[in-house]
Amino acid sequence: MPRTGRAPIRRRLLRDEIYDTILNAILDGTLEAGEQLHDEELLTWLGTSRTPIREALNRLAENGIVELVPHKYTRVAPLDFRNINEAIFTTGVLHEHAARKTVGNLSADQLAELQGFAEDARACLKSDDLAGLGPAIRDFFLVFEQATGNRIMVETVEGLSLQLLRFLTPREGLTGAPEIVAQLEAINAAAHTGDAEATGDLIYAMYEPTRRNFIETFRGQD
Repeated sequence: MPRTGRAPIRRRLLRDEIYDTILNAILDGTLEAGEQLHDEELLTWLGTSRTPIREALNRLAENGIVELVPHKYTRVAPLDFRNINEAIFTTGVLHEHAARKTVGNLSADQLAELQGFAEDARACLKSDDLAGLGPAIRDFFLVFEQATGNRIMVETVEGLSLQLLRFLTPREGLTGAPEIVAQLEAINAAAHTGDAEATGDLIYAMYEPTRRNFIETFRGQD
């Protein structure tokens, strides 16, 4: 549990800032899988009242990142490898569908977002920043989902992506990361040509070996 107290910057609702702070601590491994979250320690760390902390924890529980058992414990949810494998499959299907539906009609701003996130992923790979690589990949694909205007699809991908980010970011030596970034750049290039079929095919090809890579590399830890 972090010891230094600093209230989140109030750019948005306080509960949202607290949500991001706790989530980032889970993603970077500061808060470990299975670690219990005690109210008094959270109050000291986050420097705020119980209500926004509880609201943030409830939201994290809805996303499967935190486990809440009333009158017993609140803890960081253990890594569930079955959920991770299912999330990889589902997000791949949704990314492919969204790209096939939107590429060719993306705005200049949306294409610029794709380019920016692809560049972020390359920079994270170059600096060995695994904590930044996962979010860059997630945000790249979310451009396609957001472009569909389908709020449920966006929320589904955001929720599933949290499981993948938990799994990816604390771990060193992830095999295949250079290939994943190269594929992301190829998808970005295809999207910029407006070729929806080629973009979808590249996403399909990316997710098949990526899913196998996760299973083969980490299944033994189940």
